[in-house]
Amino acid sequence: MTGKKSLSIGERCYRIFRKIHFLAKRGSLFSFRRTTIIRGKNYPKRTFTIIFFNSTLLFILANLLVFVITRLSTGIAALSFNINTISYYYDINYLITGDKWTADAVQAVFSTGPIIALFTGIVLFFLYVSVQAETGILRLLVLWMIAQSIVFFLGEMLMGALFNQGFGYVIMYLFVMDTGKMLISVFAMVAMVTLGFFFTRLFLFSGNIYFNCINAHNRRKFVLNQFIYPFIAGNLLIFIIKIPELSLYEMCTNATMIFILLPVSIRGMNTQEIYFDEDPRSLKFSGTLIAITFLSLVLYRVIFGIGVRL
Repeated sequence: MTGKKSLSIGERCYRIFRKIHFLAKRGSLFSFRRTTIIRGKNYPKRTFTIIFFNSTLLFILANLLVFVITRLSTGIAALSFNINTISYYYDINYLITGDKWTADAVQAVFSTGPIIALFTGIVLFFLYVSVQAETGILRLLVLWMIAQSIVFFLGEMLMGALFNQGFGYVIMYLFVMDTGKMLISVFAMVAMVTLGFFFTRLFLFSGNIYFNCINAHNRRKFVLNQFIYPFIAGNLLIFIIKIPELSLYEMCTNATMIFILLPVSIRGMNTQEIYFDEDPRSLKFSGTLIAITFLSLVLYRVIFGIGVRL
């Protein structure tokens, strides 16, 4: 027998209770004013275009910010071993001959960036949790920075073990054999997938920037235009900026974010309705955000094209 599955009496009562609780919390249970929650076909055509555009810009800004944080922390760690560095947008040069590297220096220098990314992500996570009910668009920048921090830690661990670069040097100097490297890669991948499922609700709560609720009418397009499409477009723009100095290792590392976003998409597209509030939302392209992103990309390409010396 086919057809839509009927809800049990308990499930119907639970949904009614949730809606009553939502209206009572907003003080509109006995109000007869028109709700501002937008349903299905009533969305303006450009709604999801604006979501995609803003999210892509914030994705790029998040990537640049975490990149700068990790590169500078790596350079400072190298200075503690009297190793000068020049950071470029495509690589980092260590002004030291290969025979002068010590095991302690390798482990400290090449692990500092990923570890700082981890701590940055943890701090930003608690910050995001504290402001997740806000509707400001900068919340999305914090969310993207959390995802980028995970990539700069677990993604670096995953690809470092496979490519024997970056964090892979730390693994090599720990004398980990090929089986151990494979286990580290599997651990990093599983950890990213697990975090993706764990963070799904936090990702979906960014929908209150644009909507009064996430429901069956908007959640699929929202997830795609808020996360999946900006991830693809943002990485493409970053790679274009780095032409002709493209690094396969860096491209693969950035691509590991898909292990976070796929669980978010799978779980997010099948989640229950999430109600936020009844306050009206304004959908518009942010000229300030466009200007800041453009200026940041120019400064990034110019400054790190010349090289930042520490």
